[in-house]
Amino acid sequence: MELQGKTAFITGGGGGIGGGLAQAFAEKGMRLVLADIDMPHAREQAAQFGDNAIAVALDVTSLESWAAAKAVACERFGQVDVLCNNAGVSQPRAPLDQVPPDVFARVMAINVTGVYNGLVTFAGEMRERRSGHIVNTSSMNGLIPFGTFAAYSGSKFAVTAMSEALRDELAPFGVGVSILFPGLTRSRMSLGDADAGFIPREVIEAGMMEPVWLGRAVVRAIEENNLYIVSHPEHRAHVEQRLRNVLAAFGEPAQPGYRGHTRGGPVAT
Repeated sequence: MELQGKTAFITGGGGGIGGGLAQAFAEKGMRLVLADIDMPHAREQAAQFGDNAIAVALDVTSLESWAAAKAVACERFGQVDVLCNNAGVSQPRAPLDQVPPDVFARVMAINVTGVYNGLVTFAGEMRERRSGHIVNTSSMNGLIPFGTFAAYSGSKFAVTAMSEALRDELAPFGVGVSILFPGLTRSRMSLGDADAGFIPREVIEAGMMEPVWLGRAVVRAIEENNLYIVSHPEHRAHVEQRLRNVLAAFGEPAQPGYRGHTRGGPVAT
């Protein structure tokens, strides 16, 4: 997909990975809609790009808020060509049964329903005009979960699965879908985890990737229509081990003589 002159709508556009996406898209000559619930940060980001960017208020959990933000974006720049569902929140580290219900609900509402709301708002018109690209931000925790972070990991696994299915649905209409799996990246969320004591600040400071490099990886994925965007290769061994464990569980069917079906039809014998 050629990006010059196109418009990108970025949720969580007020900084962090959203800011890195904005910078990378601006390098390609794109127009930017930086949507965020935190308008001071969104305006600060947008001001860096002059007339080619606007800040819009957005609560990703509200379809009404999405409709209002879309109206502002389309009035200024016309159609949205690239949607980046990037807004997300973390959680306090705790065993899953000790995560308060309101915290669990908030993580799912923003990280999962927020992505769904973005798709409902923009995917249909992309399908109709047979062009566009959607980038959903998952996480390395959407590939390799770990204890005391189950709510967040669960929300990001949901984003991964929705995105993979969505790619199948939209591919016949010329609309691309990519999934970004970031590791530790400089952002308010990562620094907030350090301030809360979830991750030692020295680990955060030493290991953070600058967001613009994730943005440039996303640009390449859109241009090449790649599904997976993995920015932090140091996690490969953990992903490989998880997949080995999954594959090792495949064996003889639980029911003797069962033949089963694949997505393409009955399993050949």
